[in-house]
Amino acid sequence: MPLATHHPYNLQLPEFAGPLDLLLRLIEREELAITAISLAAVADQYLAHVRAIPDPDPLTVADFLALAAQLLLIKSRALLPRREPPPAPPEEDVAEQLAQRLREYQQFKQAATQLREWESAGLRVWERVALPPQPDLPAPQIATHKLSALVNALSRRLSLIERETPPIAIPKAKVITIAEMAELIGERLLRQRYVAFDDLLSLATTRSEVIVALWTILELAKREIINVEQDDLFELINLSRGERFGETLTEQMKDEG
Repeated sequence: MPLATHHPYNLQLPEFAGPLDLLLRLIEREELAITAISLAAVADQYLAHVRAIPDPDPLTVADFLALAAQLLLIKSRALLPRREPPPAPPEEDVAEQLAQRLREYQQFKQAATQLREWESAGLRVWERVALPPQPDLPAPQIATHKLSALVNALSRRLSLIERETPPIAIPKAKVITIAEMAELIGERLLRQRYVAFDDLLSLATTRSEVIVALWTILELAKREIINVEQDDLFELINLSRGERFGETLTEQMKDEG
């Protein structure tokens, strides 16, 4: 995915000099070690580039965020130790799992037969349950701000993670998914009107969780489930409820998780 822009932009790093999309291709082909690249320096250089442009193109900033997230994921996989493959289950367990699946299949088959009988008898109409009345909230005042603020926030978080020592062993804690992060954001916005963008990023303890948090916020904003607001340039970024906030937020994000 080339980084389309009307303003030529090239990275100048000790290990690499050139466009960002070329850096990504070299790393994906394993022609350049991702562990030798400082992603915080990449973000800082691009942020300085964006600040030097009077009116940066939002699509260009979005392309950079996508490339930076991809680089961050590749580097996290390179730094973290690999999991040992789980031992193969005994043959008795495999036979029991197969029997359990057959029993579940039989239950689904019986349920499908019952539904067809109900349909044939005309029992296929259910009343739609109305949604509870929603309180009339005043429309949020969304200030005009530059997308470089997101790049700035990402750069700050990357700088903190770059200074951390990679863990020796992988913890067995469950990795949060996009759907779970969306549910977490939704629960916070149900309890309070605004949630600080930095507060959500501070919950991420690994590079993968930073990617999940950022990607979830971008997806929710694109779908108008949340609003991304900022009173002034370089001020705190806040999240609030969007026009489609009440439309089963978790269900909309399950496919992404």
